[in-house]
Amino acid sequence: MELLRMSKAAKRLGIHPMTLRQWALDGKIRFTWVGRERRFSSVDVENMKRGSGASTSRPRLELLYVRVSGSSGQESSLQAQEAELRAASTGEIVKVVRDRGSGLKENRPGLNRVGDGG
Repeated sequence: MELLRMSKAAKRLGIHPMTLRQWALDGKIRFTWVGRERRFSSVDVENMKRGSGASTSRPRLELLYVRVSGSSGQESSLQAQEAELRAASTGEIVKVVRDRGSGLKENRPGLNRVGDGG
């Protein structure tokens, strides 16, 4: 049995670390204090993953967002970002949003469309 840090346990479960923290506080999963950190038994995490937890009731849906500065010549950077996000994905990817724009400005047309339901 391995004691997993919160981030690693959450990643295995396909949930956000704050969700795992709340589950621990609610008593849905056991944890052990190691210093000032909560640690989770790999056995408990695997049992939760296999069916006793809410995370298995429906697939995790993910939207990937990639952005580059400038308007041309950075297609390979967008592709590299997307590939990295796809590799780290733990759920079903439902959409990929690509934006081009300065990092100094807050205008993100692609991200804004997502917030509007587009």
